[in-house]
Amino acid sequence: MESPAKRAGAIALIKKLQSAGVPIAAVGMQGHYIMNWPSRQQVGQAIDEFSQLDIKVMITELDVDVLQPSAGAGPNPYIYGLPDSVQQALAVRYADLFNEFLQHRGQITRVTFWGVTDADSWLNYFPISGRVNYPLLFDRQCRPKAAFDAVVSVARR
Repeated sequence: MESPAKRAGAIALIKKLQSAGVPIAAVGMQGHYIMNWPSRQQVGQAIDEFSQLDIKVMITELDVDVLQPSAGAGPNPYIYGLPDSVQQALAVRYADLFNEFLQHRGQITRVTFWGVTDADSWLNYFPISGRVNYPLLFDRQCRPKAAFDAVVSVARR
């Protein structure tokens, strides 16, 4: 929904349904993000545009794929662990997202994650089975990561 064209289509559909008398209470924005997309501004704009339809917004299936395509890195660059620099970048990414969510707290009814630990993430099997990904707030041993601390820090403000 962060892409303008996709969002425009969803908004047109919601307006059509609303004009036909179909009650629409909320829209869920799937939060399958990557480290550099969508921007915080794109997320905020999407929330604002859906809210203008007099509906609540839910951020659903939130995770952040750290395995971005890069030249020569291959499909599984972090088999033996996530480098601290990437761990810290993931924490910054989650903090930025949650800062945006908090700016729109009157429009968002909930934020749900697509899994609990990195071990359980669907991103270990998509688009290639057997990848080692680190998209969530808890590591494979269910210990909170720097991203968890970043989200908690934002929430306490």
